[in-house]
Amino acid sequence: QQSRKPRPWWWRSAKMGTLEKLSRTFTPRKYKRIRKLSQTLEAERRSLSILRRPIKTLYYFNLMLWKLIISGVRNTYHRKAVRRSVLLCLAIYAGLKATDRADVVESSLSFISWWVGLGILSSIGLGTGMHSGLLFLWPHVFRVVTTVEKCGHTDFESYSDVWGTRGDHAFSCKLDVTPKGEVGALGLWKKVGLECFLWGLGTAIGEIPPYALCYSARTAGKKNEDFEEAFSSEGGGDKGALSGYMGSWLDWMLRLVEKHGLAAVVLLSAWPNAAFDMCGMACGHFLMPFWTFFVGLVIGKACIKVHLQCAVFLVLFRESSRSAILSYLRRSLAVQVPLLGGERNLGDFL
Repeated sequence: QQSRKPRPWWWRSAKMGTLEKLSRTFTPRKYKRIRKLSQTLEAERRSLSILRRPIKTLYYFNLMLWKLIISGVRNTYHRKAVRRSVLLCLAIYAGLKATDRADVVESSLSFISWWVGLGILSSIGLGTGMHSGLLFLWPHVFRVVTTVEKCGHTDFESYSDVWGTRGDHAFSCKLDVTPKGEVGALGLWKKVGLECFLWGLGTAIGEIPPYALCYSARTAGKKNEDFEEAFSSEGGGDKGALSGYMGSWLDWMLRLVEKHGLAAVVLLSAWPNAAFDMCGMACGHFLMPFWTFFVGLVIGKACIKVHLQCAVFLVLFRESSRSAILSYLRRSLAVQVPLLGGERNLGDFL
């Protein structure tokens, strides 16, 4: 018989605890029936796939989504504090609308929802999110930097660059403001710091689903197959070395989260960590309190990582940096291309 490697330490403790609770609660015959039913349901769940059974999979997905929406609305409605807060906000908005002062509130909500929503789209989906930073945030920062260099000051409107539209006076220099010379890095950061923070806050919110998935599975005493597959260090064949390295690295991350908690979440989220979804799953598996996990995310992603990225892009987008990069490309890509004609090379064309 082929020797089988032992399961990771966290899997054995969770699995044995669930089995011991069931065996103590029910009689042996009832326990066998429950275990057989559980195996049957698990096999049926494995057969559900969007490729093999798309109609049934989409049916159960929509059914579960509708149940979650109904339960969320019902639980929210039964809380008096939430009802009173909603009624108070509606009353304030109606009063502002009646006095023609609601434009500021509407523009602020539009601004916040745009950048927070883009951050959520960037990190949600277990690595399949949209790269909204490259598509929206950093182009916005580039437009701000070029406008500052053209105007010589930061006293211009840039907050209406949301939802694919811009105001009439967006990124336009004011004639009544005298240029103050070269604007430093701190002045540029103050101009785009709010957008970066809101985008980072959205990325922190987008990391909640993996945490919630493993947290709910652990509290219900269920086996989380996604968590086991992600953190299983078993490997064989040609992939043994790579699987062993990844397994040891993920196991180190698991132990770090279990031992240090909030500090580990801040450390692992404060840099572009492609495997941070696994950290969220580990926090949920170890039943870390939600606010501990979320505060660590906000500190790491919205207060540290995004501003470090912003500092790098602010340096790259300066005119001196752009000129240096373009001259380097022109020198390094001095290759004649017949299709361009004449004596033009690839560097000049780019």
